[in-house]
Amino acid sequence: MKKITAICTALLLSLSMIGCTAKQQVGLSSDVSKETSDISQKTKLAEKEEKNTVNEYTKLIGLTRDEIIKKLDEKPKLVDEGGLEFPSVGIRVWFGEDAKIVNQVFMNSKDIDFNGTRVGENVEKFKSIFGKPVLEDKESAYINFDYKGLVLHVPYDSKTQKVIAVYLMKEWK
Repeated sequence: MKKITAICTALLLSLSMIGCTAKQQVGLSSDVSKETSDISQKTKLAEKEEKNTVNEYTKLIGLTRDEIIKKLDEKPKLVDEGGLEFPSVGIRVWFGEDAKIVNQVFMNSKDIDFNGTRVGENVEKFKSIFGKPVLEDKESAYINFDYKGLVLHVPYDSKTQKVIAVYLMKEWK
């Protein structure tokens, strides 16, 4: 009888240890899954932020109509003067005289990062980040900066000094 009791006790202890190990494995597995999910979300956020910078939009200048539609992966809406609007990213583009190559990108989304400043902020912040303007017209309330060989055209509200939008252009006419 003592042998049977000892064997049953040993068996119960073994089974309880297996149960603990399984619970620990499940806990460990869910912790790893949670960490992987957190990393994945942070990566997606970083990718989204990276795509929402002025540097990313400079890469649109020079693309063809088909290339930009493919790159932005969105069916655009037609806008004035033959331009295209991409509502999900908050931009509009216009094409050169040949109507084939992007030469102007209009951005009015507050989500776009202009090297540390955004649409809706004070125009002075743009000056502090982009340096001395190549052209400033206080009467018409806009400033142009040279940005990587492109024109960064920044219209603002003359009363509030808040930036209304930003255009990235191949050239200023």
